[in-house]
Order: sequence, then structure tokens, then C-alpha cells
Amino acid sequence: MSLSVLSSADSQPHSQASTAPRWGAWSAILIVGSFYLTQAVGIFMVQIVAGLSVGFSKGVGGLTDLDQTWLLPLSLLVGTIGAAMVSWQVATSRVQSSMDVDWFWELLGISYDFLSLWRFVLLGLSLGLGFFALTEYGVLPPEDLPQPLFDAMIAAPFVLKIGWALMFVVLFPVIEETLFRGFLFTGLSQSWGPSLAGVLTTVAFVAVHMPKVLEYWPALLAVSLIGWLTVLIRIRTGSLVPGIAMHSTYNGVLVASALLTQPAP
Repeated sequence: MSLSVLSSADSQPHSQASTAPRWGAWSAILIVGSFYLTQAVGIFMVQIVAGLSVGFSKGVGGLTDLDQTWLLPLSLLVGTIGAAMVSWQVATSRVQSSMDVDWFWELLGISYDFLSLWRFVLLGLSLGLGFFALTEYGVLPPEDLPQPLFDAMIAAPFVLKIGWALMFVVLFPVIEETLFRGFLFTGLSQSWGPSLAGVLTTVAFVAVHMPKVLEYWPALLAVSLIGWLTVLIRIRTGSLVPGIAMHSTYNGVLVASALLTQPAP
């Protein structure tokens, strides 16, 4: 199955040059696992430290309360950046390059023609608008659908809304594409081939978005489609950049729709 947004030049997968970074399946799983473990620990630690600080400040007559609207995005940001640094170190320690190259830029594929990214932006825009139309005018989500991050963004003050938007549109897509279509897909495909690697990578991508996708089938469809398309784009272009562009645009549409359709106070 082909995509009209991919040109014939894109349809030729980039060959595995001798300079390409190599991890293998086990190392790839270890890199991704270390990210999510470290992220969870980081979020927990930030919230614990913040709670202790509030308790101390109360005892000395300082701050009387910690605004919870700031705690969630702060802990998520710190935990995510810390986890990215840990997974980077794990990847660096386990990478096997046959020549002296900057393996990360080789993995990212920055040599891709940036002037062609408009097609992937358009694809992300189409997917985002399609999902919005389905959930707004078709299959309405249940009232108790778990979406704590979007709910926190909507309830946040204006400055925090900007911070949330930047995380959704910039930080999360870059990290997720690097983790899944970069480290995980590369390592699994080196050990088991691109077909099985693509299936397993998509399954893992869907799994980390639970439980939301299990309680609302349009969300499952959307996450599965994003996971599958970004793998296909990765195979056909040899670069993570087009997938990041599509993923970021899709997230941007969801963020914009969530903010613009929120009920008036």
C-alpha cells in the first residue's frame, strides 16, 4: 500500500550504510524501557519533592499551598527531559558504529529534503481534522474518558497553555519518533527484519497510550494509524524528520481543537 504524499524518490528505502548505528533488538528494547522507567520515577520524585517543600514552607510561614496546575506539567517536563537524557546515555553506550560518525544525526536522517516536508504536514493536518470531525460529529467520546493531560491543559492559565502546547507539538513528537521509529524500529529491524519490526513498534506505540485507546475506539484507530504511517514513512524515506513533521502537525490539530472548542467559563 502506498501513500500519495510519498514521492517515487521517497519510496526507495535508504540502504544500511556501514556507518549506520546498530543496536539490535535487546539494546533497542533496553533504550525505550529505560526512558519510560526513568520518566515515571522522575515525575514521582518531582511531585514528592514539591510536596515536601510545601510542607516545609507551611511550617515556616512561607507558601501556603502548591498550585496543582503547575505541578503536573513541571513534573512531566522534568521527568521527560531527564528520561531522554538517560535513554540517550544508554543508546550511546550500546551503539555499534563501524566508522567514526555522529550516530544520532545518521539515525535522525537530517539529510532529508526539508522542502518536501509540506506533504507530511498536510497528511498530519488531514489526519487531525479527520479525527476531530469523527469525535466531534460522529462517535462522541464518553464523559469519563481518561485524558488527564488534555484536561489539565484546558484548565490551565494562559501561560501554562502555551507550555502544554509546546510539549504536545514539539517535545512529545520528537521524543516518541526518536524512541519508537528511531531506536526501537532500527534495533528490531536489524535483528528480525523491517516487517516484524514495524508491527512490533506499532503495537508498542499503541500500548504506551493506554488506557485511553482501550475505552474509545476512534482513539485506538487514530493512534494505530499514526504508529503505522510513521513506520511506513520511516521505511520509505530513511528519515525520522518526515514522521516528526506529520506527528507534530497531528498533535497540533488536537491541541488547537481542544483549546478552541472548550466551553466558555
